[in-house]
Amino acid sequence: MIKMENGKFFESSTIGEFQSKGKWIHPDIKVPTYELIFVLDGEVCIAEEDKEYTLHPNELIILEPGKRHFGFRPSEIYTSFYWFHFYTNMDIPCKLYKSQNFYDVKYLLKRLLHISNTPTYSKTAVDSAGLMVFEELMSLGAEKTMSNKALIGKLSEYVRVNIKTNVTVGDIAKKFGYNPDYIGRLFKEHFDIGLKDFIVAERVKLSKDMLFTTNLSIKEISSELGFSTENNFIKFFTYHEHISPAKFRNRYGNTHINNI
Repeated sequence: MIKMENGKFFESSTIGEFQSKGKWIHPDIKVPTYELIFVLDGEVCIAEEDKEYTLHPNELIILEPGKRHFGFRPSEIYTSFYWFHFYTNMDIPCKLYKSQNFYDVKYLLKRLLHISNTPTYSKTAVDSAGLMVFEELMSLGAEKTMSNKALIGKLSEYVRVNIKTNVTVGDIAKKFGYNPDYIGRLFKEHFDIGLKDFIVAERVKLSKDMLFTTNLSIKEISSELGFSTENNFIKFFTYHEHISPAKFRNRYGNTHINNI
């Protein structure tokens, strides 16, 4: 076991390389360790409790200790993967990892397997090699987080700039070359609301600002915001704010202007 100054620890348990022979399905088990599975070939269909995951080559998952995991569908094709059991009280860097930056993780797992199966290496060496795998995932996770934050910044700014064009999630996904569901999940992770709701929130915010700070008529504002009719704008605003645009303006738009 490797102990850190902050009270954290890491300990490798077992590692191996699985290769199927014919039709195969992961056994139904519950273990006291974390288990990392890195797919080398084929397909792994595995569930953790009631959540199902389908993994392909160069994708990995970290399964949690004490939770039931099992194959929910057999693999009909040849399948191989590294499996690595370990103990730690550190935060897990990721649940599921799917990226092009898999070479170092694959190399480190292969190296760990070699060290673990070589009698001349100590248990400390095995723990250290396992910790290197874990820290590489932490590094990749940090890079991914930074990349996601940059993407979220670009997407949110695009929404704000194009909010008057009645922009949709599909428009944004096509513009930036991402799957709509993917960017929707990113927004959910960062803002606690989906991208569609973010767009709505921005339209409502701009609507309120225009009602509050301009002398434009409600019809002119609806046109500015890309609504096909004034009535559609009124319905939209009333649904989300529980007050009509006219009543909102009358209630909150009155200001006192001092002439100097």
